[in-house]
Amino acid sequence: MFVVFFRWKLREEMIKEFKEGWSEVIHVNIDKFGALGSRLHKASDGTWVSYSQWPTKDHWLRSKESETLVQDARAKMRKAILWQDEPLLMAPQIDHFVSSKLEANGSFA
Repeated sequence: MFVVFFRWKLREEMIKEFKEGWSEVIHVNIDKFGALGSRLHKASDGTWVSYSQWPTKDHWLRSKESETLVQDARAKMRKAILWQDEPLLMAPQIDHFVSSKLEANGSFA
């Protein structure tokens, strides 16, 4: 498995547009390039962070070669970004991740 970590500072008034663009990119990555999924979080310092899981680094690199598929979505994201860190590429070493057993209402399945 291969993981990519992203971090941004966003314009508060454009968070909705950023989320829309981010979601569009993630769905293309899953549908076309084999991404395993991604999560977007708002951090306690006010920044936004995301990590995407991929089967291999090659899968992620192939998605970067086809940016034209997501250019409109990326444009939505760019308008909202005040600054961003370079992506942090990670290779998991130990995995104790469990799929969520929580239902949308907060109870366990």
